[in-house]
Amino acid sequence: MKKYLLVLNFVLIVFYVKGQSNWVAPEEAKTKINPIHADENSIKKGEKIYKTLCSSCHGATGKGDVPAMQALNPKPTNFTTEKFQKQTDGEIFWKISEGHGIMASYKNTLSEEEIWDVITYLRTFKTSSESAEKDAKREKETSKKKAVKKTIEDFPFTVLINAKTTHIMEPKGFGLVIQHRFGITKFDETFVTNFMGLDLGANVRFAFEIPVNDKMQFEIGRTRYGKFYDIGGKYLIFKQTKDNTTPLSIAFSENISITTEKTPTFSEYATFENGSKFEYLWYHRLYFDSQIILSKNFTKSFSAQITGEFVWRNLTPYSDDDTEQPYVIAIPVSMRLKLGLISAISLEVMPNTHKETLPISIAYEVASSGNHVFQVVITNTDKILTQNIFTRPTIDYLDGEFMLGFNLIRYF
Repeated sequence: MKKYLLVLNFVLIVFYVKGQSNWVAPEEAKTKINPIHADENSIKKGEKIYKTLCSSCHGATGKGDVPAMQALNPKPTNFTTEKFQKQTDGEIFWKISEGHGIMASYKNTLSEEEIWDVITYLRTFKTSSESAEKDAKREKETSKKKAVKKTIEDFPFTVLINAKTTHIMEPKGFGLVIQHRFGITKFDETFVTNFMGLDLGANVRFAFEIPVNDKMQFEIGRTRYGKFYDIGGKYLIFKQTKDNTTPLSIAFSENISITTEKTPTFSEYATFENGSKFEYLWYHRLYFDSQIILSKNFTKSFSAQITGEFVWRNLTPYSDDDTEQPYVIAIPVSMRLKLGLISAISLEVMPNTHKETLPISIAYEVASSGNHVFQVVITNTDKILTQNIFTRPTIDYLDGEFMLGFNLIRYF
């Protein structure tokens, strides 16, 4: 318990120091122009988003005077002050997009157009005589010479349900991924007696993601099933651009896992397939997973991806019909539909060459922002690492059986 308290104190100190630091947008962000005309339609859109995501901290009038928020350090920004309103639209856009300390990043929650709409609404809090429309016009004139190729974020997080995405987390801090799957349930009396499968044996994976830059990250994880430890990396080769000169995003991922369960008991007469005496060695515990991931954002609300995946086991279980292969080839298809500002629904279908395995999962994001997501999952496999998903049989939805679970992803 003392260790947990020390970690908690350390996190609080980090947030306190971050809160005290001066938050300044980079020079290149200051000249970014607001392409949205500050008309009544834009202001109404921005007001709707503000009331949903911002007013709980900054207040209905933008003064940052919500009583429950006054203990924060620093306190929520007062948008009516001259100091705030003197900032360019580009500076405000950068701060809303990136976040800082306890202020969440919204670049993966809101589209660029939605952020600009919020900014036009924030300008209605202005105390000076100069209108927001004149500010936007002046910034457009000073920034016409700068043409920046804008990229599109296909998926806002590094993991969809079970499948990896092309997303690379920001090159700062680290990410925590918790994936939990409960036991098999169905809509009969066991749905109540086993509490939707939560009373049964569960599988869970904890993983930490460490970014290197905006194109590469590493991960290290631990899974309950098989007591697997895994380490991997992902590299973003291309990222989709808004002008469609690069029409999709492409990433490569590699993961190696090793089971740390106790050595199984084998007969002293056990042999390899070639007839030589069997000996269980450390490298028999290794599993490999290689992926090439292609994703595309089709609309503001809909993204999809397809993956070419190759899974290899160094030791294949004995099979009576002699058809068990050391490898599995899979072509998972994933998609995500954004339903609102903080909700979405995702679907994964993972066809593969293992004849008893067809993983199909659906998830609902009940809370999402640029820094965290919580998903409720319905699936037909309790495995989490794809090395395990594609090498173990799945249950059949047609039998009425399914499994519940959740994913929690948090970027620090």
